[in-house]
Amino acid sequence: MAMKTRRSSIGLVDGRNSVQNFNTRFSLQSFVRRVEKLSDNQKTAIKRVGFGHLIQMPYQSLSRNLLAELMDRWNCEKRAFLLVPGEITITLMDVFVILGLRVTGDPVILKESEPFSELERYYGAAVWNRKIPIAAIEERLDSLGEIANDDFIRSFLLFIFGTVLFPNANGKVDSRYLSLLQDLDKVCHRAWGAAVLENVVDWLCKRRETNAQYVGGCLIFLQIWSYEHIDIGRPSLLDSPMTFPRACRWGSIRSHQRQWFTSKFKELRQNQIVWKLQLTSEELKMDTIKELLEAQSDAKELAAQRSNVSIEKADNVRTRLQIMDQWIAEMGNESKTDGVREVHEIEEDSSKLLPMSPTENEDILFTSHNESKVQGVNMEQPWTISDSSSLIIISDDEDEDKLRAREQNMKLRKENGDLRKENQLLRNQLLSSSTLEKDLRNEVDNLRRENQLSNSLVARLERLVFAEDVNATEGPSSAYDGNGNSVLTHDLPDALLDCYEILDFGTDL
Repeated sequence: MAMKTRRSSIGLVDGRNSVQNFNTRFSLQSFVRRVEKLSDNQKTAIKRVGFGHLIQMPYQSLSRNLLAELMDRWNCEKRAFLLVPGEITITLMDVFVILGLRVTGDPVILKESEPFSELERYYGAAVWNRKIPIAAIEERLDSLGEIANDDFIRSFLLFIFGTVLFPNANGKVDSRYLSLLQDLDKVCHRAWGAAVLENVVDWLCKRRETNAQYVGGCLIFLQIWSYEHIDIGRPSLLDSPMTFPRACRWGSIRSHQRQWFTSKFKELRQNQIVWKLQLTSEELKMDTIKELLEAQSDAKELAAQRSNVSIEKADNVRTRLQIMDQWIAEMGNESKTDGVREVHEIEEDSSKLLPMSPTENEDILFTSHNESKVQGVNMEQPWTISDSSSLIIISDDEDEDKLRAREQNMKLRKENGDLRKENQLLRNQLLSSSTLEKDLRNEVDNLRRENQLSNSLVARLERLVFAEDVNATEGPSSAYDGNGNSVLTHDLPDALLDCYEILDFGTDL
């Protein structure tokens, strides 16, 4: 945890924005009492899913005055506490060493789109109210007694979430946590500690932005974090061999008025702050600590690579960009516009590919594209133009990796253009198919209507032919088919003759 630049105004409290007293449903006392009732088998079951360190934590009273003063110095934008000596943040390392919860692994995410499950229904939630009261969970735990089955593990973890790790304002637990507890073998692989940190930060920001009277989150973590980093109101260490997690080693804090903490924070000095926790030999042997230290080392190495770019390299980048701008300015044909767009895209890619220090970015990488006059350009700088749509600048000190990366980038750009063309072609074909489909549908409708008309006429003809009341006394009459042949109709009625002519029969009736 690095100390930031000191500012004279940091840590001075604005009375208009100060955080007043707050309420919370965080209840370490209820949690400790419940842990005391657990059997050995139940404690073993909780350890198996990754919460064994948490149930070792002794009872401690919350110092609301200390927490309120600390909240008053939280900055949401910086995600840090602004103290007189400087800024200090809360890290994943803090969470692990204080609570002993895993901070790496599968994320803890409650999805709004998570389907309602039978497991939620079993624990008393409903589709329209996906909340489980803490009181109902406690009743379930009481009914289970000393049983250490899956039902107990899920119930006890829900109780932990609602009272210690993620308490909220309504005294209920979100039933969607059960989706993360369905497979208990995967519970120990989730980053519960990282979720605790995000939840605490969210409540700190909500408190500062809205001055809400209720504060949720794991407040005992925030209080012990203050003990570890800030020497204000810090209690004495317990005389106990247990040193991990660090929440187990602190005694109870003495009660002080809010004004006492306010004055102490205003008088805070550099030597009263522990900017970065010193890890014990026991902690250094833990796998999670090793993972975090390795990640920090990788981050520092990457930052060092970005900040160790030489001036010569920076000048060379400027020269190459200036050459491109000059080349663009001299293009006078119709393809000038496309060439400018392509080269400008290459400039942006170059600024992403070449590592630069943050202080040099603005002056070096974002050279104006409209610059038409180049001063001090080394025209002997080797540069080549490959095909009609790509420009690749090659410098003497540019290594093969960067060149390959840029060539690969141009290749991907070309493939992307081909895919766009293919997509447009498919879209045109789809539109054409839609038009053809519409024409075919219209033709089918016309044929269907003609078929219905024909069926109607045939039905009329059949009724007239087989009618029993045909007048057989009158003389025969003739009709003609479509070929001009005379056809004997046996004095069929006029309507029948009409049907005959329409259907254009070619055989004798």
